[in-house]
Amino acid sequence: MTRHRVGVSFHSPIREPALSLGRLVPAISVAAALTIAASTASASITIPTVPIGNPGNAPDPLTGNLYGAVSYRYNIGTTEVTNAQYAAFLNAVAATDTFNLYNTNMAGSFGGITRSGSAGSYTYSTVSGRANNPVNYVSFWDATRFANWLHNGQPTGPQNNSTTENGAYTLTPGGISANTITRNAGWQWAVTSENEWYKAAYHQPASAGGDSDNYWLYPTSSNTITTAQANYNNVIGNITAVGSYAANFYGTFDMGGNVWEWNEAIVFASSRGIRGGSFSSPSAPLLIRSDSRFGTFATDEFNDLGFRVSQVPGPGSVALLGLVGLIAGGARRRRA
Repeated sequence: MTRHRVGVSFHSPIREPALSLGRLVPAISVAAALTIAASTASASITIPTVPIGNPGNAPDPLTGNLYGAVSYRYNIGTTEVTNAQYAAFLNAVAATDTFNLYNTNMAGSFGGITRSGSAGSYTYSTVSGRANNPVNYVSFWDATRFANWLHNGQPTGPQNNSTTENGAYTLTPGGISANTITRNAGWQWAVTSENEWYKAAYHQPASAGGDSDNYWLYPTSSNTITTAQANYNNVIGNITAVGSYAANFYGTFDMGGNVWEWNEAIVFASSRGIRGGSFSSPSAPLLIRSDSRFGTFATDEFNDLGFRVSQVPGPGSVALLGLVGLIAGGARRRRA
């Protein structure tokens, strides 16, 4: 399985081999506040989010002023979407699984969701000890359908225009094939845009204790990173539960390592953006840095590919305000 990752700025293209599935057990420590149970019965879920303020911030000068500027307030998932959250989605809409939202590798050594039954009556459960691991083996299109489902109020029923195909995105065969689908006006939930993701990961105003140019090099509110702060260079290991490491300035977890996270950027032809590196990134922390940008085919589904969602702020959002302001390290920023 050859990975098609394209570095499009600041660093040379990097290709990483996909890991062969091993008989490995993931770490299962988890922040109690983020625990969400999943069963075979469909039920509404809560996506914990944190508010990303400082609207109208300038882009990061280290990237040639290309990334990080967001003119509006928004919320972002405190963690990657978990196996428990995705299993609830599958139970709500994928009794038949018309659009292959489930990948059978999810039941393997690196996954966390099993499927039972036959088409028309499929049910889904999380693997013991992995409910709070980030979901993996999801394509960009799987992620958009999850976002549409959230946008539409988490309905139960077959995959159609009222459940997964319309909402934040209007998904059509032609648009998917041409990789031209973009976020609709009036969205409520969406896969993170590149700038939304970048700001939540690296931005911290100097006036609030950030670096002099308002951006850090790593998504740990610092210009250095170690494996005590993120799950990377773990080439013989596995994914860890969300919330296993400290939160950054805005209160997000695991934006470095664990799994690559999809974003909406159309990077190259049929590719969509991914950022943050993963547990299996042997050349990390290079891949976790703010000045590293990559893409992969929108249809790719790998053991180290997951996603995070954004939300329009509103009274229904779950904002873990107590996490905002946690700052990791005080090292000054190193220039590439």
